[in-house]
Amino acid sequence: MADPVPAGSDVSAGTYRCTQCSYDLSVQSTKHLPPCPSCGNANWETLSGGDSVKDPYPNSTSTTTSETTRTS
Repeated sequence: MADPVPAGSDVSAGTYRCTQCSYDLSVQSTKHLPPCPSCGNANWETLSGGDSVKDPYPNSTSTTTSETTRTS
């Protein structure tokens, strides 16, 4: 696993998973990645997006934010 991305980071569009409770947060480009809304943790694992090695669209940008919950 890559180093966690800390809350407050400037990140590219993608999906990030809380390293503590596994909450998934999908964001478009943002200048301030928030703390986890579920547990307050401040570290995220990059699942997909511009900060991920697996990003299929590394130059894609936007300005909206949406949240998703993990269903497993």
